[in-house]
Amino acid sequence: MTENEEDTSHSMLPPHPVVPERRRWYRNRAAPLVAVVGLLVALGLGYVMVPAQWVGRILPGNSIVDDGAVALKPGSARPTDEQVVVSGLMIFEPEGEILLTTVSIDNRVTIRDWVRSVREDSVVLRTKEQVYGPRSADEQRERNLQLMAASKDSAIIAALDHLGVVAVVESGVGFNGIVSGGPVDGLIEVGELIVGLDGRVVTGLESLLVVLEQVSPGDQGVLTLEDLETGQLRSQAFVYGTHPDPARSSGFIGIEDITIRSVDAELPFDIEIASGSIGGPSAGLAFTLTILDLLTEGELTGGARVAVTGTITGDGTVGNVGGVAQKAAAAEAEGAVMFIVPADTIEAAASTTTSLEIVGVTSLAEALEALASLGGDVDDLALDGSAFN
Repeated sequence: MTENEEDTSHSMLPPHPVVPERRRWYRNRAAPLVAVVGLLVALGLGYVMVPAQWVGRILPGNSIVDDGAVALKPGSARPTDEQVVVSGLMIFEPEGEILLTTVSIDNRVTIRDWVRSVREDSVVLRTKEQVYGPRSADEQRERNLQLMAASKDSAIIAALDHLGVVAVVESGVGFNGIVSGGPVDGLIEVGELIVGLDGRVVTGLESLLVVLEQVSPGDQGVLTLEDLETGQLRSQAFVYGTHPDPARSSGFIGIEDITIRSVDAELPFDIEIASGSIGGPSAGLAFTLTILDLLTEGELTGGARVAVTGTITGDGTVGNVGGVAQKAAAAEAEGAVMFIVPADTIEAAASTTTSLEIVGVTSLAEALEALASLGGDVDDLALDGSAFN
């Protein structure tokens, strides 16, 4: 554009529109509506995101919202067959599923969690001390991973023992304490291993108990002891005492905190359990049942989805676990038809479910009986020699 030219671009724009009176009426009332919607959204976000501890600072003294509150919620219920890896041995893929159940521990308790804890049995608020004890969250997580590692070993041993396979070789009974004033007080020392009793070989707790059941208080006994450091053997005479449990009439030695010396047996196959970040010992029974299901023909669960929780020892004893109410809710949400739990936790499991069949057990044998009620193939479980690759 030159100096003599006139800028007329503005003249080509359309005239400013005239807003009708009705449209102007809607605009005047839209702002309050937007404000109300924004307030509702903010309240909704606050309900699910604002820490309930903030309420505790306004209304102090209520433990469920004070600083340090932890929420226990239903976790997951996931199939275990993919977590068990077997090499050198034929496996039988099951149609049914054994579900490992977990509890979700949330250190950030929201107002929604607070409300749910009042209305639902499946959400419980606790203090950090109640959940973690003297440990920090990280320390407790590390401890739970250690417990999981031990639990996996016990699960494998229990499964193979049920199948008639010796997974570990026991070679003596140790002890970390001696009963003060007991039959062997001052005669034996921590650091020695009992490898014989009254001329009979002792390899583990079972063989020790066999001898003890055959003697009475006042009988003469002879221990064969091995020094753990030097390997030297010695004999020690003593007199059997009276067992502190009046219900037991067997002989009493007086040792505490018993340990078993054992080594892994040489087997032509290997079983590993990939538990990932899941911690704690409560998956033991679930892993044992999964191993049995994979290593034997037939359907251990009868083709059903069965949730399981409970610790297990190498001899098949099932122990108590925590968070059963939350685990039951998770199992029901995943469509399980049965939840196998430690016998002492039946009431807790039933408190958060309506459709699950709750079965309490104290042993692996009882858990198998529960699966048999679903049509599971649990009779005569054993490895067939032809199954080895």
